[in-house]
Amino acid sequence: MALMGRRSTKVSDMTESYAICKDITRAASTSFLRSFRHLPIEKRNAVYALYAFCRRVDDIADGDWLPDLSDISPEKMSDLEVRTADRSVILSIDKQSEGSNPEPDHSLKLRALIHYRDLLCRAHEGHSVSDPIFVALKDTFSRFPIRVGDLHQLIDGMEDDLYPTNYRSFEDLRGYCYKVASTVGLALIEIYGYDNPDAREHAEEMGIFLQMVNILRDIQEDLGRGRVYLPKDDLELFGISTEDLYDSDLPADQRWKEFMRHYMSRVRTHQKNALRLLPLLEADSRSCPTIMASIYGEILDEAERRNGDVLSRRLSLGFMKKMGFAFSTLMVWPFKGGE
Repeated sequence: MALMGRRSTKVSDMTESYAICKDITRAASTSFLRSFRHLPIEKRNAVYALYAFCRRVDDIADGDWLPDLSDISPEKMSDLEVRTADRSVILSIDKQSEGSNPEPDHSLKLRALIHYRDLLCRAHEGHSVSDPIFVALKDTFSRFPIRVGDLHQLIDGMEDDLYPTNYRSFEDLRGYCYKVASTVGLALIEIYGYDNPDAREHAEEMGIFLQMVNILRDIQEDLGRGRVYLPKDDLELFGISTEDLYDSDLPADQRWKEFMRHYMSRVRTHQKNALRLLPLLEADSRSCPTIMASIYGEILDEAERRNGDVLSRRLSLGFMKKMGFAFSTLMVWPFKGGE
């Protein structure tokens, strides 16, 4: 696929920068947008900025978007190209594989991620930035104690997606989930606020729970991209190969049903630990993660109701069911763990 960049709007006005982050959030997920509305304005804007950053790095890895680098000077572009080539060699050695995409797509994606690392560092260190996402992030960093290392690990996870997936064990998969999801949860709780240090452990669990559900929800799309996130050791334990995942008869196979019961039991363990996060958060921030945890819990319930058939059609919730969860959460939450 030919990768096309879109010119980044150069905005210095903070309000407009946050508005652009909100627009990116709205375009990507109305469910996230609605859950964020219940946050106080300062926290809400910070979450928009963080989500917009996460959305863009994910879009880069998926080949859906690239930043326009035409404003970079020739000298800086030359340096960026050298660092991209060096990083590609390091990653290929580490992964023992070449990139999943042909050139120049692979290098364009990797270069964009390195560029985003540079902007992230500049925003965190308080330097001048013009990209609206990083204008908003710079302000967010000044208001909330987000650990920038968590966001660098998120980019590490996106780099992993540029190479063939090869998760041998469940621990390998858990490590990937940590990089692409737990890191986001760890950043979010610094915005939500907490006093008990155990919140960070449960935020990790929340990220792993959500990502493991995402893997089931997106399995058809990922297979189309040649990505298999399910751990091979676990599949082989039930006599399933990665090639079997493309077999239309697999959902009815008892081996698959047993594998899915095994996988979903692991997800339930992480869900149980994740939900312990909610009462540890500041009261004005609890409804947002509660709504998302409820929605993802229902998606997992749907997978169980289908007896593990996530291959024939995509797991999803209808609009009314999502709104029902949101409404019920908001009605119940003030009486649970409140002030």
